[in-house]
Amino acid sequence: MSNTLQFTAISGVNNEDAVCYILEIDEAKILLDCGSYEDYSGETLAQLQRVARQVDAVLLSHPDAAHLGAYPLAFSRYGMTCPAYATQAAHLMGRLCMQDVVRSLKAREDFVLFDERDVDAAFENITPLQYSQPKTLPGKHSDIVITAHAAGHTIGGAIWTISNGAEVVLYAIDFNQMNEKHLNRCSLMEGSTGTVAPRLMRPTLLITDSYNALYKLPTRAKRAECFLDSINSAVKRGGNVLVPVDSTARVLEIAYVINEWWPKDKRRRDSHALFLLARCGRKTKSFAQSLVGWMADSIESQLSDKDGKPFELRHVTVVQSMDELDRKMRSDPKSRTRARKAVVLATLEGMSLGYSQELFVRWASDKGNAIVLPQRGPPRSPTRDLFNKWWEHTQGNLPRNSPMKLVAPTLLPGAEVQVTIKRRVPLEGTELDEWIALDKRRKEQEAARDAILQRNRTMLDSDDMSSNGDSDDEETRDMGIVPTVREVDVEAFSEIDLEMERLRGGQSYDLYVKDRGRVRGLDMQNQSYCMFPFQEKIRRVDEYGEIYDLEKYMQVEETDDVDFVPDAENAYESEPEDEADSRPTKSVMEKIRVDVKCKVSFVDMEGRADGTSVSNILVQIIPKRLVLVHGTNASTQALADYCRDPQVPVTKDIYTPGIGEILNVSSGLNAYKVKLTDALFKQIQLSSVQGSMLGYVSGRIKYAQNDEVPVLDVDSSGMAKAWLPPTFIGDSKLSLLRGVLESRGIPARFDSEGTLVCDNAIAIRRSVNKNSKTDAIRIQGNPTAEYYLIRSIVYEHFATV
Repeated sequence: MSNTLQFTAISGVNNEDAVCYILEIDEAKILLDCGSYEDYSGETLAQLQRVARQVDAVLLSHPDAAHLGAYPLAFSRYGMTCPAYATQAAHLMGRLCMQDVVRSLKAREDFVLFDERDVDAAFENITPLQYSQPKTLPGKHSDIVITAHAAGHTIGGAIWTISNGAEVVLYAIDFNQMNEKHLNRCSLMEGSTGTVAPRLMRPTLLITDSYNALYKLPTRAKRAECFLDSINSAVKRGGNVLVPVDSTARVLEIAYVINEWWPKDKRRRDSHALFLLARCGRKTKSFAQSLVGWMADSIESQLSDKDGKPFELRHVTVVQSMDELDRKMRSDPKSRTRARKAVVLATLEGMSLGYSQELFVRWASDKGNAIVLPQRGPPRSPTRDLFNKWWEHTQGNLPRNSPMKLVAPTLLPGAEVQVTIKRRVPLEGTELDEWIALDKRRKEQEAARDAILQRNRTMLDSDDMSSNGDSDDEETRDMGIVPTVREVDVEAFSEIDLEMERLRGGQSYDLYVKDRGRVRGLDMQNQSYCMFPFQEKIRRVDEYGEIYDLEKYMQVEETDDVDFVPDAENAYESEPEDEADSRPTKSVMEKIRVDVKCKVSFVDMEGRADGTSVSNILVQIIPKRLVLVHGTNASTQALADYCRDPQVPVTKDIYTPGIGEILNVSSGLNAYKVKLTDALFKQIQLSSVQGSMLGYVSGRIKYAQNDEVPVLDVDSSGMAKAWLPPTFIGDSKLSLLRGVLESRGIPARFDSEGTLVCDNAIAIRRSVNKNSKTDAIRIQGNPTAEYYLIRSIVYEHFATV
């Protein structure tokens, strides 16, 4: 039986769009991420809708819109109700990210694709996992095991391993091989040696990104220093600073870096205030404090500090509306007339909507201000447009493969950025009159519908419905209190309400209850079931005659809002969300060109491995097949050409798929399933090799009558007792063996011919059989006690089966 592997890209290949891919293992379809940026348009969503009902599982890697932005839409509208998996931290912060996106969209337009209730329902469907926790897929795909490993880049970010028998798929995109202030590096790198962890080496298929393949970045320390200097230079000039950030992912690293640096200069604290402007900013801060176990070891160690609180961000003031920001900037503690300047971390990072767009339009034309970009932003966004202009101005003359040059904030002569502004404005004149008339009609229809339903409830509560139903109905009609169904607009009723009204009026005798349909393949089949109408009579009193108090049995609706306790000075700002405006509004759109006169700076704080690091890691992972995704066409081809170089020890089975292209990436290995009897299993001697247990087994195949899987039982023939030469499994590098010998107190050195000489008495050589292409370790020396000791150490170093 051979496992079939197929890979299909829905979005995020040969470009930097949001990522979404399908991995098919035999009959199982696994969706790798489900991303979409805030525009929610294009062919990507159409392709996702076509396959949503066929997906068996969803794996989410990072808590940002690029990796899970379309998941609430697919769950609520496209029928993708299969199990979904993410780490616990990505689950919490991802939900918060989507809530912030929904609120930002609804604040500027009539966004109807999904709402916050759909976001909550979708994320309730996600199973949260811990790092290195294996999870078996449910149902008929129980032979597939998924495991999340730390990816860095974002809190809870995951590198996924998907294993099925002999097939192991490693899905690793947007990882970071370096430690950061608030995050440890990815699990690909083990310890302080800078080598790839053995448990993640040699996968059958590696799916990775080429996002930074053409970038060679300076060290993280230099970039962080330049980022803070760019902010400080604008502060010294007395200007405002805008830092566009995302809502829950990279904002944590940026806020933590600035928070540690901010109190070192008293003049800076007096002249400027540091704000985080986000619609869910207080939740972001509170959730981050509850997830310190997912952060760097240095932050987790703060839990033992009695005086400090981990990830407190005490110098960052969280504001959740533009009005609140303006009030804060006007309230100077030393001068009531002079307004304070500010450094604002504003969402969202693309400046295509949200508070960052409003501040960009407001501040970009002032020469004293500055815009510091820590991220390149989504494609086709104002942030990406501004980054491209900055790159051409400051990095255009750099030689190929040279590191990015760190420069101070600079003016971009003649730079203009087109911004599409959508906002809500109050209705006026004729539009307001029409809205009032429609709203009045809607309320009348709702009141009529509620009256009919209330009448029906009263009829059901009656002890004798047969005798009193007709008289009550005639009485209410004579009084003219309740309108009949013909007098109410049909559109005001749901389909089930109309069916019930026809039943009570004698117009129908059957009730058709329609389900949502079922799927066979790609065809939708609507079904209806003919049912006898029945409604249970509601009792108003208990068996002792006491009237039920329904409020005692009402379930209080739970909310995920985190209590915010304001200080006495800012008690009026205790509301966590924007103040609701009951006035009728409409959405208007305006395209403007912003003349960028302020200074602009870009410092890469995205927390991704650069091209040099990705190339070195690929050489160490040694995948059998490689699929490159999520990068421009130029970066993807550059990384593919590097791997195809004959001098580079990387697989030459490299794929750069296009959108919708189906790749057959099967390894061609044949895997068979057998059951081992208890008697045979007891005879196996297992050896540990790179986290796995290996053993040699010999037996006879037997077939049970009612079992499709064959059974391997003990072989009682003479062949089973025949002697077989031992097989050594493990890494045959003598350099590793030398370290093992020295750790046991045996001096070892290499001579000029590469022979490992132990204590000047025993020689260990490595030879290669040209015919079988296998390695052999040969031990030469006199058979002394030292010889047998070294031989036992060598045997322990290699697994013997």
